[in-house]
Amino acid sequence: MRASSLGMTLLLAAPAAAQDAGWRFAVSPYLWAPGIETSVGTQWGPVDLDLSTSDVLSDLDLAFMGAFEARNGRWGLIADLFYAKLSQGRANPLGPLFARGRVETTAKALSGYVGYRVSETERFAVDALAGFRVTDLAVDLSLSPGALPGQRLGVSGTWVDPVIGGRARVAIGSNGFATALADLGGFGGDSDQTWQVVAMLGYQFNARWSVQGGWRWFSIEHALEGLDVETDFSGPLLGLTIRF
Repeated sequence: MRASSLGMTLLLAAPAAAQDAGWRFAVSPYLWAPGIETSVGTQWGPVDLDLSTSDVLSDLDLAFMGAFEARNGRWGLIADLFYAKLSQGRANPLGPLFARGRVETTAKALSGYVGYRVSETERFAVDALAGFRVTDLAVDLSLSPGALPGQRLGVSGTWVDPVIGGRARVAIGSNGFATALADLGGFGGDSDQTWQVVAMLGYQFNARWSVQGGWRWFSIEHALEGLDVETDFSGPLLGLTIRF
C-alpha cells in the first residue's frame, strides 16, 4: 500500500519551464483502481491469485494516493504515499488439496526522493531521483477445506529500501503535457526487489491547477515471516495538482 513514491507523481506533474529562485510547492491527491496479482509461498506450493481492475471497480475497492513536492531551482524534495486494501479468491488454488483460496492484501508505501533536474528546455525536462521507500505489507491467506483441513496464514512486515529512478515531462501543445516516472529498489535493502512505473497525460488550466490521468504499476517481492510474497499492482489513476 504501482499504480503513480510520496513525491513521484507530483514531480511528474511539475512544470517544465525554468523557475525563479525560491521554494515552490505542489500537492496532488489521486484515486487509483489497481488490479492485483499475488503469489504466496506455502509448504504445499505457491498460491497464485489475481484480481482485475474491473473487479476492483465493481467491488469499489480503491487505492488512494497523495503526493507532495517542494522545489527550489534544479533541486526538489518529493514524497509519494499510497494505501490499498484488496481481496481476491479462486477455486482449487493448490489442486484438490483445498477447495478455495482467498487472499486479503493491505499495502502502504511511502517513497521519498531528492530530485535533481539534469536537463531542461522550454518544453522538456528530465529529473534524476534517489531516495528510499518504506513499505508496510500485510497478507492474510485463507484456504478452505479440501483433501486437507482448512488453513489460515497471516503474515506482515514493515521495511525500508533504497531506490533510484528518473522522471521526464514533455509539453503537448499549449496546455497539455505527458509525464513518466520509473524507479527501482531493493538492492542492498530488505526487499528482493521493488519497482514502479507511472505514465500520465495531463492538462494545465493555469499556473496553479492541473489534472492528470494515466496508469501506475507497482511491484514488491519480499519474504514475510519465512513466506515468499510477490505482489503486483497495476491500474488507472486520476488526480488533481495544486501549486503554490
